[in-house]
Amino acid sequence: MPKISCLCGELINLSPIPNRQGFKLVWEPLIEKLAENLVAAHQQAESDEKFERQVYKLLIPTRPKPEFPQVYECPHCKRLAVLARASDREITFWYQQERANTDIDSLRSLVEKTIDNQGDAI
Repeated sequence: MPKISCLCGELINLSPIPNRQGFKLVWEPLIEKLAENLVAAHQQAESDEKFERQVYKLLIPTRPKPEFPQVYECPHCKRLAVLARASDREITFWYQQERANTDIDSLRSLVEKTIDNQGDAI
């Protein structure tokens, strides 16, 4: 069972899929290209199943295509472990939350709140 040991000593379990502590890091300039690729995949797909497979290939590429950087948030100290690729075993960067200016205490809670608020608009 793969795990990351946070600098605070907490073990972050990497096995669950999807992982509630995991995030894909997408650079903003790539979002437009990703959207174009998704539209093209939808137009070319012969079935919903084939489109779904293409979506996964675009969002979770396999080698030799580059992968999106992977981020895991420690559930204890909220520190972020950034891996250059999801398949990496070594942490590229650690980021620690210094101060929160809101009642949101973690990246995960921020994303969950954002998704909850968008749910009404979708």
